[in-house]
Amino acid sequence: MNEMTASDMLRDPLIRQMLRADRISLASFATLLDTVSRRQASRAAESAPPRPTVPEAWSGEALSSP
Repeated sequence: MNEMTASDMLRDPLIRQMLRADRISLASFATLLDTVSRRQASRAAESAPPRPTVPEAWSGEALSSP
């Protein structure tokens, strides 16, 4: 099963019907999706393993000729 994108959710007729029934505006729902997406991306970046440092010998300066 494929996950829905935020754009898919905003266009989905069933989700729109539920939003209307709950008296939630499409704009409010779009803001909620954006906020949650940004928060998840931020948390993923914080919990990502640290990137290894490049030894000085591998930098472009060490490989260039005088």
